Amino acid sequence: MGKPLSVRTARPEDLYRIAELEKHLFGGTGFSFSVLRILYGLSGVTWLVAEDAEDIWGYSLCMRATDDPRVGWIMALGVHQDRGGQHVGRALLDESIVELRSRGMETIKITVKAENTNAYGLYAQAGFQDAGEFKEMGDGERRKILTLLLSSGPARSQPEEPADQQHKENVPEDIAGIGFDF
Repeated sequence: MGKPLSVRTARPEDLYRIAELEKHLFGGTGFSFSVLRILYGLSGVTWLVAEDAEDIWGYSLCMRATDDPRVGWIMALGVHQDRGGQHVGRALLDESIVELRSRGMETIKITVKAENTNAYGLYAQAGFQDAGEFKEMGDGERRKILTLLLSSGPARSQPEEPADQQHKENVPEDIAGIGFDF
Protein backbone atom coordinates (compact mmCIF):
# COMPACT_ATOMS: atom_id res chain seq x y z
CA MET A 1 0.00 0.00 0.00
CA GLY A 2 1.32 3.42 -0.97
CA LYS A 3 1.50 6.65 0.94
CA PRO A 4 -1.76 8.56 1.59
CA LEU A 5 -3.00 10.58 -1.36
CA SER A 6 -4.61 13.98 -1.52
CA VAL A 7 -6.83 15.34 -4.29
CA ARG A 8 -6.19 18.81 -5.67
CA THR A 9 -6.95 20.89 -8.72
CA ALA A 10 -4.63 20.09 -11.64
CA ARG A 11 -2.01 22.61 -12.72
CA PRO A 12 -0.36 23.08 -16.14
CA GLU A 13 2.80 21.32 -14.97
CA ASP A 14 0.71 18.19 -14.24
CA LEU A 15 -0.19 17.70 -17.91
CA TYR A 16 2.93 15.66 -18.74
CA ARG A 17 2.16 13.17 -15.97
CA ILE A 18 -1.52 13.01 -16.92
CA ALA A 19 -0.47 12.28 -20.52
CA GLU A 20 1.87 9.51 -19.26
CA LEU A 21 -0.96 7.97 -17.25
CA GLU A 22 -3.36 8.25 -20.21
CA LYS A 23 -0.87 6.39 -22.42
CA HIS A 24 -0.15 3.80 -19.73
CA LEU A 25 -3.83 3.16 -18.99
CA PHE A 26 -5.40 3.57 -22.42
CA GLY A 27 -2.59 3.05 -24.92
CA GLY A 28 -3.06 4.77 -28.26
CA THR A 29 -6.61 5.85 -27.43
CA GLY A 30 -5.60 8.04 -24.48
CA PHE A 31 -5.32 11.82 -24.72
CA SER A 32 -1.88 13.00 -25.89
CA PHE A 33 -0.02 15.85 -24.20
CA SER A 34 -0.92 18.17 -27.10
CA VAL A 35 -4.63 17.42 -26.81
CA LEU A 36 -4.51 17.74 -23.02
CA ARG A 37 -2.84 21.14 -23.31
CA ILE A 38 -5.59 22.43 -25.61
CA LEU A 39 -8.39 20.98 -23.48
CA TYR A 40 -6.80 22.31 -20.30
CA GLY A 41 -6.93 25.82 -21.72
CA LEU A 42 -10.68 25.40 -22.11
CA SER A 43 -11.58 23.60 -18.89
CA GLY A 44 -8.55 22.94 -16.68
CA VAL A 45 -10.12 24.43 -13.57
CA THR A 46 -12.29 21.33 -13.35
CA TRP A 47 -9.42 18.85 -13.61
CA LEU A 48 -8.22 17.03 -10.52
CA VAL A 49 -5.20 14.93 -9.61
CA ALA A 50 -4.60 12.46 -6.78
CA GLU A 51 -1.04 12.63 -5.53
CA ASP A 52 1.32 11.78 -2.72
CA ALA A 53 4.72 13.37 -2.01
CA GLU A 54 6.30 11.31 -4.80
CA ASP A 55 3.96 11.37 -7.79
CA ILE A 56 0.54 11.83 -9.34
CA TRP A 57 -1.32 8.51 -9.34
CA GLY A 58 -4.72 9.44 -10.73
CA TYR A 59 -6.68 12.17 -12.44
CA SER A 60 -10.14 13.29 -13.48
CA LEU A 61 -10.79 15.54 -16.48
CA CYS A 62 -14.16 17.32 -16.48
CA MET A 63 -15.79 19.97 -18.61
CA ARG A 64 -19.13 21.57 -19.43
CA ALA A 65 -21.06 20.16 -22.40
CA THR A 66 -20.95 22.43 -25.44
CA ASP A 67 -24.62 21.89 -26.26
CA ASP A 68 -26.12 22.30 -22.76
CA PRO A 69 -24.53 24.43 -20.01
CA ARG A 70 -26.31 22.40 -17.32
CA VAL A 71 -24.54 19.18 -18.34
CA GLY A 72 -21.02 18.30 -17.27
CA TRP A 73 -18.88 15.50 -18.64
CA ILE A 74 -16.20 13.52 -16.89
CA MET A 75 -14.10 13.03 -20.03
CA ALA A 76 -11.54 10.79 -18.38
CA LEU A 77 -10.85 9.30 -14.98
CA GLY A 78 -7.81 7.12 -14.48
CA VAL A 79 -5.81 5.59 -11.66
CA HIS A 80 -2.42 3.89 -11.94
CA GLN A 81 -2.77 0.17 -11.27
CA ASP A 82 -0.25 0.40 -8.40
CA ARG A 83 -2.96 2.36 -6.55
CA GLY A 84 -5.83 0.09 -7.53
CA GLY A 85 -8.11 -0.99 -4.68
CA GLN A 86 -7.19 2.04 -2.55
CA HIS A 87 -10.37 4.02 -3.35
CA VAL A 88 -8.45 6.60 -5.38
CA GLY A 89 -10.97 6.39 -8.23
CA ARG A 90 -13.86 6.93 -5.82
CA ALA A 91 -12.16 9.95 -4.24
CA LEU A 92 -11.58 11.48 -7.68
CA LEU A 93 -15.13 10.71 -8.77
CA ASP A 94 -16.64 12.22 -5.61
CA GLU A 95 -14.52 15.38 -5.95
CA SER A 96 -15.43 15.65 -9.65
CA ILE A 97 -19.11 15.55 -8.78
CA VAL A 98 -18.59 18.30 -6.20
CA GLU A 99 -16.64 20.41 -8.71
CA LEU A 100 -19.26 20.08 -11.44
CA ARG A 101 -22.15 20.70 -9.03
CA SER A 102 -20.42 23.85 -7.72
CA ARG A 103 -20.34 25.16 -11.30
CA GLY A 104 -24.10 24.76 -11.77
CA MET A 105 -24.29 21.38 -13.45
CA GLU A 106 -27.57 19.54 -13.03
CA THR A 107 -26.48 16.40 -14.87
CA ILE A 108 -23.13 14.63 -15.17
CA LYS A 109 -22.31 12.14 -17.90
CA ILE A 110 -19.45 9.71 -18.32
CA THR A 111 -18.64 6.99 -20.84
CA VAL A 112 -17.45 3.50 -19.96
CA LYS A 113 -16.58 0.36 -21.88
CA ALA A 114 -19.21 -2.28 -21.17
CA GLU A 115 -16.51 -4.81 -20.25
CA ASN A 116 -14.88 -2.48 -17.69
CA THR A 117 -16.87 -3.89 -14.80
CA ASN A 118 -14.74 -2.19 -12.11
CA ALA A 119 -15.37 1.29 -13.51
CA TYR A 120 -19.01 0.51 -14.26
CA GLY A 121 -19.51 -0.64 -10.65
CA LEU A 122 -17.80 2.47 -9.27
CA TYR A 123 -20.05 4.75 -11.30
CA ALA A 124 -23.19 2.80 -10.38
CA GLN A 125 -22.27 3.02 -6.67
CA ALA A 126 -22.02 6.81 -7.05
CA GLY A 127 -25.55 6.91 -8.49
CA PHE A 128 -24.88 6.98 -12.24
CA GLN A 129 -27.62 5.33 -14.29
CA ASP A 130 -27.33 3.44 -17.56
CA ALA A 131 -29.98 4.89 -19.86
CA GLY A 132 -29.06 2.60 -22.73
CA GLU A 133 -27.28 5.33 -24.70
CA PHE A 134 -24.02 4.71 -26.52
CA LYS A 135 -21.32 6.98 -27.89
CA GLU A 136 -19.07 6.07 -30.80
CA MET A 137 -15.47 6.85 -29.83
CA GLY A 138 -12.51 7.74 -32.03
CA ASP A 139 -11.06 4.25 -31.60
CA GLY A 140 -14.12 2.76 -33.31
CA GLU A 141 -15.52 1.36 -30.07
CA ARG A 142 -18.90 2.11 -28.60
CA ARG A 143 -19.06 3.13 -24.97
CA LYS A 144 -22.03 3.25 -22.66
CA ILE A 145 -23.10 6.70 -21.50
CA LEU A 146 -23.95 6.78 -17.81
CA THR A 147 -25.84 9.73 -16.33
CA LEU A 148 -26.03 11.18 -12.84
CA LEU A 149 -28.88 13.58 -12.07
CA LEU A 150 -27.81 15.94 -9.31
CA SER A 151 -30.06 17.03 -6.50
CA SER A 152 -29.96 20.62 -5.32
CA GLY A 153 -27.85 19.84 -2.23
CA PRO A 154 -24.47 18.14 -1.84
CA ALA A 155 -24.36 14.36 -1.69
CA ARG A 156 -23.93 13.00 1.82
CA SER A 157 -20.55 11.36 1.18
CA GLN A 158 -19.03 14.40 -0.51
CA PRO A 159 -17.42 17.54 0.85
CA GLU A 160 -19.44 20.70 0.26
CA GLU A 161 -16.61 22.83 -1.14
CA PRO A 162 -14.88 22.21 -4.48
CA ALA A 163 -11.28 21.00 -4.30
CA ASP A 164 -9.75 24.32 -5.32
CA GLN A 165 -11.46 26.06 -2.39
CA GLN A 166 -10.62 23.27 0.06
CA HIS A 167 -6.95 23.47 -0.79
CA LYS A 168 -6.95 27.25 -1.21
CA GLU A 169 -4.96 27.11 -4.45
CA ASN A 170 -4.84 29.74 -7.16
CA VAL A 171 -5.85 28.02 -10.36
CA PRO A 172 -4.55 29.48 -13.63
CA GLU A 173 -7.37 30.52 -15.97
CA ASP A 174 -5.77 28.86 -18.94
CA ILE A 175 -2.52 28.07 -20.67
CA ALA A 176 -3.68 28.23 -24.26
CA GLY A 177 -4.70 31.87 -24.24
CA ILE A 178 -8.34 30.99 -24.73
CA GLY A 179 -10.77 32.64 -22.34
CA PHE A 180 -13.50 30.28 -21.21
CA ASP A 181 -16.12 31.24 -18.67
CA PHE A 182 -16.67 28.15 -16.58
